[in-house]
Amino acid sequence: MFPEQPTNNDIELWQKVFDQETAYIQARQDFLNNSPDRIGFIKKALHNPTERGTALRLIEYLKLEERQNLFNDLLDLASVSQSNIELCQKVILSLPKNWLLANIGKRAEPLLQDGTDEEYRRLLELYLDIDRELAKRLAQRAVEHDDPDIREVGEDFQNYLENQHTTLSAI
Repeated sequence: MFPEQPTNNDIELWQKVFDQETAYIQARQDFLNNSPDRIGFIKKALHNPTERGTALRLIEYLKLEERQNLFNDLLDLASVSQSNIELCQKVILSLPKNWLLANIGKRAEPLLQDGTDEEYRRLLELYLDIDRELAKRLAQRAVEHDDPDIREVGEDFQNYLENQHTTLSAI
């Protein structure tokens, strides 16, 4: 329960949070409205782990065409484990499904050609959220791979898909 009367410390802490968030919103709008190279800055920030989260949160405010222009960078990030992978996946999934289906295969191909079991696993997780048939095709490709670790990933996902699981925790 909350105390009846907030302490001065609580009031100061809350005010600090509120003021900082207001300043962030204003700075974000200023950047988005006035930076002639906002895509260049965001692209660079996506590749800097300390700036990545901020960049990913800014992307939702971009025009669709601008978000699509960042797709290769986003897909690179979504193909490996990193602290912002869920946020990265969320940004990718905000793109129109038809556009994703038309573009993801050719853009993921270079990642898969030299990929390890990690790239296959991360991309399969993403593919599941885009389209189960797309995921089935990639899982089959993984099952047919020469690398036993990649084959295992494919088998895991085929089992997941065949058993109609609804959450990835089953893998």
